[in-house]
Amino acid sequence: MQFTTKNSPQFYVDISYANKLIYKAHDTKFLGIYLDSTVAWKIHIEQITDKLSAACYAVRSVKLKMVYYACFHSIMNYELIFWELFTQCKNV
Repeated sequence: MQFTTKNSPQFYVDISYANKLIYKAHDTKFLGIYLDSTVAWKIHIEQITDKLSAACYAVRSVKLKMVYYACFHSIMNYELIFWELFTQCKNV
């Protein structure tokens, strides 16, 4: 990959190995970061958007479960115990 700036003239150098031309890459992934030839963040942001969206969904759903179990589930279980005792005593 040959790095340039957006406004600089582009000079291309042909590189070969064992009489075979190595093709130029316009973008690549290096150590988990997506780079393009102008060292811009656009490709990296596009690639990680889906991962971040999935992570946000997971955090949101875990938070909702925590709220459910902390507020609703505990109250309902507590009330159901007494409701069951009350109905058993009433039927006796």
